[in-house]
Amino acid sequence: MGLLTTAVVTAAVSGIPPERAGIAGGINNTARQAGGALGVAVLGALPGSGLPAVGVIAAALWLVAIGVTVRAPRDNPVARAR
Repeated sequence: MGLLTTAVVTAAVSGIPPERAGIAGGINNTARQAGGALGVAVLGALPGSGLPAVGVIAAALWLVAIGVTVRAPRDNPVARAR
């Protein structure tokens, strides 16, 4: 997560008008912290035998996220208007 935080925040803030950048950053940070806490709780609640399967699922979700990110449109009219 540490390697991706800067890119995610930039993507979240660059797609909206500058006067709403603080709101976007706050929503992004809230989602990141809640997702991390939920992930730790879910993985901690699993029995040891289920952990490898969850690791494979998590890796697959990361690959899907990478695919979505690569295919996302790069032309942002809001960012261009700045």
